[in-house]
Amino acid sequence: MPDNILIKPLSTVAEMKALQEIEQTVWDADIPIPVHQTITVAKNGGVILGAYLGEQMIGMLYSFPGFLKGESYLCSHALAVLKEYRHAGIGEQLKRAQAEVARRMGYGLITWTYDPLLTPNGYLNVGKLGVVCSTYIEDCYGELNDQMNKGLPTDRLQVEWWLEQPRRPLPQGPATGLINWQLNERGLPVPLRINGMQGDEQLLSMAVPAQFAEMKTLDLGLATEWRRYTGQLFKEYFADGWAVAGFRLHRGQAVHEYILAPRASLGLPTAPWQKGE
Repeated sequence: MPDNILIKPLSTVAEMKALQEIEQTVWDADIPIPVHQTITVAKNGGVILGAYLGEQMIGMLYSFPGFLKGESYLCSHALAVLKEYRHAGIGEQLKRAQAEVARRMGYGLITWTYDPLLTPNGYLNVGKLGVVCSTYIEDCYGELNDQMNKGLPTDRLQVEWWLEQPRRPLPQGPATGLINWQLNERGLPVPLRINGMQGDEQLLSMAVPAQFAEMKTLDLGLATEWRRYTGQLFKEYFADGWAVAGFRLHRGQAVHEYILAPRASLGLPTAPWQKGE
C-alpha cells in the first residue's frame, strides 16, 4: 500500500472536475455527476472525499444526506479507485475517513447499495467494515449499460453501517450451507440446488462466485443463474429475520461465503427503510 496517500474533503470546482474524471475512467460513464450537484451536496451535509497520491486524485467517495420517517442518515452513493491503485486498501481508507467525518457531523448511520456477487465489495463492506444487510432490492437501478453492470439485473444489497454500535461476535460453530455447487469443465462454479434448514441453525452460509466479473464475460448465462439463486435466498431469509453479518474469504478457491445470522441476535436498531408506515 502506498504510505503517502492523503484523504481529504473536496469542496472546489477544480476538485469536483477531478472527481468526474475518476468516475468516467472507472465506470466509463457518459454522464458523470454534475459539478453543480457535488458542490451543492458538499455545502449541505454531504461527505465528498478524494484520495491523493501527490497532486493526483486516484480515488473518490461521494455521499449525501438522507432523511426518511423522521430519521437522518448518510447515503454513500459512489466509491471508486483507479485500476492501477486497487487492492492497496485505498477504498477502505476512504470509507474509514467517511465514517470519521460523518460522526463529527452527527450521523449515526451510513447506508449504500452494492452488488452482492461482486465479492471484493462484499469482503470490504461486510468482512472489513462490519456492515450488516437485511434488505435486498431487485433491479435497483434498472438497466445499466456500463462495463460493470451490462447484461444483468441491477440487484443490490442495501447495507447498514451503524457508527455507534459495537460489532457483536457471531455465534461459534459451523454454518449450514444454503447452496450446493460444483465446478464445470471450465473451472467455473455452478449452483446445483438450494438446501433446506434443519430448524435449529444459528448461522447460515451462502456461496457466491469468487470471480463474478470474469464469469459475466465468460458465461453470462451462468452469471444469471447465480443471480437467480442468491436473489431467491436473500429475499427468503431476510423476510424470515436473518441478516448478512459476516464474510468468509477463501483465497484461491472458486467461491467465497456470506454468513447469515438472526438479525435479533445482532442487537441493532431498525433502519428507517425497514420500518412500517
